Amino acid sequence: MKLGRRPTLFILAATILLNVLLRYPSSDHETGVDSIFIHALSGSIYDHGHAGWILNPLSYLGWYPLSYPSAGPFLFAATSSMTGMNLEGSILLISFMLGPLGILSAFMMAREVRHGETLAVVVALLYGLAPRFLVFTIWSASTRALFMSLLPIFTWSILVSYRRPSKLSYGMLVVSTLLLTATHRLAILLAVVFVAFIVAIVLVQGARLLRTLFPQSLLRESVRRGFPYVALGAVVAMIAGMMIATDVLQQYSQGEIASGSAPSIEILNLMVSLARSSGFALVLMPVGLVVLTRQRNKRITEPFLAAVSIGLVPTLLLRVYTGFYILPFLAILGGLGFIGIMNLLRRHKRLGKLGGVVLVAVIVAFSGLVLDIELSQSTQISTRTYDTGLYVRGNGFGGTLVATDGLMGIQVGAISGNGLLPVGGAGTTFQSPELLAYGFYKGSEVDSAISRIPLLGLTIDSDSLWSVPNIQAEQDWVTILNSPFGQIPMDLRTRYQPAYYLEGKDQAGTYLAFGNTYCSALGQSVHEQGYTVYDNGQEALWWLGAPASPPGTGTVPKPCG
Repeated sequence: MKLGRRPTLFILAATILLNVLLRYPSSDHETGVDSIFIHALSGSIYDHGHAGWILNPLSYLGWYPLSYPSAGPFLFAATSSMTGMNLEGSILLISFMLGPLGILSAFMMAREVRHGETLAVVVALLYGLAPRFLVFTIWSASTRALFMSLLPIFTWSILVSYRRPSKLSYGMLVVSTLLLTATHRLAILLAVVFVAFIVAIVLVQGARLLRTLFPQSLLRESVRRGFPYVALGAVVAMIAGMMIATDVLQQYSQGEIASGSAPSIEILNLMVSLARSSGFALVLMPVGLVVLTRQRNKRITEPFLAAVSIGLVPTLLLRVYTGFYILPFLAILGGLGFIGIMNLLRRHKRLGKLGGVVLVAVIVAFSGLVLDIELSQSTQISTRTYDTGLYVRGNGFGGTLVATDGLMGIQVGAISGNGLLPVGGAGTTFQSPELLAYGFYKGSEVDSAISRIPLLGLTIDSDSLWSVPNIQAEQDWVTILNSPFGQIPMDLRTRYQPAYYLEGKDQAGTYLAFGNTYCSALGQSVHEQGYTVYDNGQEALWWLGAPASPPGTGTVPKPCG
């Protein structure tokens, strides 16, 4: 089945339009915890004219202590500066642009997998309507969205550099690799794709050599007919073997539908997790594997996709991040599955046309259903929290906000532009680029205190080859909250300049960390001795430098239990 130029352009335009309509924001403000964190870093660049966490060229890639991959923050800050829009508007604009970018890059990638437009438009449809891609490009500054939009270009550049080697193709491969590396730390998994491509080259060259040495045996009709079944069995067996050998399934014992250690439950949770990311492409993928192995005149793409499918199995241990880097390959296999089903149905003219319409309708409906579920679980800034941030920013308050909850704190901090404790948002990390962005630490302090991490101490979660063990911002935050009003240690007052105590009204006298509630001496005492700057019924802001109020005039905090 071939498509002409006009039908191809029409389908692409319809896919982009549908993608935009599905991603039209229903919230009043940006969504996602990651978005607020990137918003805060972007605001630091916009307000101060530079990224305070860039101490070394590796800082751009997030490979230096107290740094973060910086393509996203620079992109949002630059867009805001050039357009004159505030950061929220810039984030919305970029989010709308990332949808078409991801669809077109997926189309370009699929055309290198198989010449012609049919597979390309199907892959573009599956990629553009993948629930995870939709969720993270709906008014979100999360750099995972930019990563997903650019990843197909990286895959395309690998295939192009092999088929049509030139300075331009190699340059595109280098640029796309660096750009992805500067976008998100998930780029470390690109090494798996590189290795899979090398394995594919070895397999292709090995197959050619064997056909040259043993032509009579390998070119027999019976051998050629049986080879696809052998290849399919080998791929499935290696995928299953990798899952068993790496204990991947144990990461999926807990799920939305079922929980338990039984293999059937773990497999179910794995499938649900992948479906939440890739949509209906996961259902089409098994058919795509069959089509892939039965493809005649195999080129580099078939062994490459098979090797990637096997190589990425151990990375499924990273349950939270799986859907962001595996999507291009699931979309390609899903597209091959779509075409395989259509080829079967095409034997019946009426059934073929109806089957295509039904499949597209199912893909759209499945993505819409999963998208609604994902959006219902996303984090959004409440109107009152947003108002708190605007109040702080509009009144030009200086100094640092000490929040009782990391998520609430970073939301107010991102909108207001003020320095904030704890750093890291909801994660309340002990180290974060915010420490440098807010000026809590100087670059020289970091450079002089770094130490190399032993090779055996590196893990998949390691962000850098170095560490700064003497920086413990999380403990500093706890110490401040456990200090009575007016008795914050002088060294912490000097470093962090704590000026305001930001408290959720349901957290009076306490603070939240890692899902637990703790008593706060600062929270208990500030109600009696501090001065209320702002109170909207949901959050209250107290001035830590205020003179003591008369006894009994403060709000009585809830007792710590």
